[in-house]
Amino acid sequence: MRKQGLTENIGNEVVRITDKGMASAPALQQQVIQYNQRQTELVSSFEKFVNERFPEQAGQLLAAPSTTLASYFELHAAPLLNQALRGQSSSRAPNPGADFIIASFVTYLSSNDQSRFGYVVEAAKGAMLSAVLLLDTSSLSNSLRDLTLVLDTPVLMDALGFHGKLAQAATAQLISLALDQAAEVTTFDHSVSELNGVLEHVSQALRNGSRSRSTSLGYLHFVDIGATPADIALLQGRLDARLNEARIQVVSRPDGYYQYGLDEGRLEDIIQSKVHYFQDAARVNDVVSLSSTHRLRKGRRSKELEHCRAILVTSNTGLVSGAIEFEKASSNFPLAITTDAAASVLWVRSPATAPDAPREMLLAAAYAGMQPTAAVWTKYLEEIETLESNETVSADEALILRTSRTSRQSLMEESLGQTEAITSESPLAALDRIRMEATAPFEKQIRELKERTTEAVAVADGASAAWLEHLEARTSAEKELNTVKSSEAALAAEISMIRSDEQSKLINIRARSKAVAHQWRWAILVTVRCLSILLILGAVILFLALPDPAGHTGALIVGLVGFASLLIPLIPRRLRYADTLESALARWIERRRLVSLGYDPAREMN
Repeated sequence: MRKQGLTENIGNEVVRITDKGMASAPALQQQVIQYNQRQTELVSSFEKFVNERFPEQAGQLLAAPSTTLASYFELHAAPLLNQALRGQSSSRAPNPGADFIIASFVTYLSSNDQSRFGYVVEAAKGAMLSAVLLLDTSSLSNSLRDLTLVLDTPVLMDALGFHGKLAQAATAQLISLALDQAAEVTTFDHSVSELNGVLEHVSQALRNGSRSRSTSLGYLHFVDIGATPADIALLQGRLDARLNEARIQVVSRPDGYYQYGLDEGRLEDIIQSKVHYFQDAARVNDVVSLSSTHRLRKGRRSKELEHCRAILVTSNTGLVSGAIEFEKASSNFPLAITTDAAASVLWVRSPATAPDAPREMLLAAAYAGMQPTAAVWTKYLEEIETLESNETVSADEALILRTSRTSRQSLMEESLGQTEAITSESPLAALDRIRMEATAPFEKQIRELKERTTEAVAVADGASAAWLEHLEARTSAEKELNTVKSSEAALAAEISMIRSDEQSKLINIRARSKAVAHQWRWAILVTVRCLSILLILGAVILFLALPDPAGHTGALIVGLVGFASLLIPLIPRRLRYADTLESALARWIERRRLVSLGYDPAREMN
């Protein structure tokens, strides 16, 4: 369009349609009006969702809801790519809470409102287009036959379905877009080795069961699907075949280290400052991957994707930021690019080959945004471990909290993905939610059974002498009534058992509180007796130290000592004030334990 004079650039960020272009362009005004109407409707839906589900955050998020949504879509387009090629960094500050809420909104629409979800996909496409069109688009029609996309280990996990189906679908779209445009999709052999090590870690975590403290997304995925260590071993044996099925070639690291090498020490320092690795092996593998990608380029430098020869594709934004920082002086196409940015560029180049790519990318990003980060999950596991060591939760409850999807959902909804919002109450809130979900199906069945009982009673009572010929129907209705009542009684017994367990727990808390208070009571009485004896001994010593014990003073001391020695044996072992103290202390300890377990002391102690 620019070559034909249909558009012109206004500064660095605006493309204007010329008069010549307007003469041949379709009727845009009506499309703009329609788009604005859809986005207004989308913003209204977002405001309603936030007010209903997250009212405490409504004031912050709804000050500029359209800007908040647009910022989220921009984040999952290509902001880091713009930073690398044009020196433009995104103005959006990290906001885990807002990102989680928007991700929840997107997921909600995908399941409950396909019409408005279509508006969200439209907005995501707009963010992808605007991010890529701000780059140099003059070479978008060139072939990618000289380009190699090298997939990082986390992207391999996505491609093989080890992070769930949504991530797998989005990565499959990325691979299809690349292959359809004649690019090669590969991974280094050391990344496959790292992938095998990740699976080994998952297998060990599954063996540990309730003792596992793994924060790996792969481990959480395999726990969700009920995988066993044997299943992981089968996956490890078929890694090469699965990579081949995903159309990913495995290549060795290229030679030419001394000819095309780079300063790996400086690179390692930079990416460590961006990523903050927990494991040295992960950092070393990332440095090796970037260095190998650089050698695949054989020293060639270009700002255009088509001519940069090789690029590392990763989901680690910190790693991409580090690669950009390492080569910021050259303004070349960066050594690494995020999966979102790669998919955005490839889709804009050829949207017809994968029309569903923006939708799959959006769903994958929303799902990832609803999962706890390693830092959040680690803090949560620490709180669970503390509660388990204090016997506030049992070993079985701790296992459920570590492995249940409901537990992770509750954690994210309570903390909004913010580490500082996690407290000792977070696991207890999740446990309450798990209990509610456990009894909810029974209570629903009871309600349904009661409705059926009412209908059956109505049918039975409606029968009269005039309808004796329908005796068979009446008998059938009465049988159904009896069946319904039996089922209702069985379900009521199950709920009673659950409530009985809760009552037993309260009784144990009360008994333990009384035992601790009784120990304190005897400790106090023993202390008082010991102090009395020490006082008497002091008085005797003072008496013996007097120069003339026969005097008046000596007689007084002797009298007091004798009187005290008579009183000490008479102190009763049980005193009324001690009983009162013990009772008050027991109630105080019981109240503290009830509060820590999430009960209402005012209700449970009455």
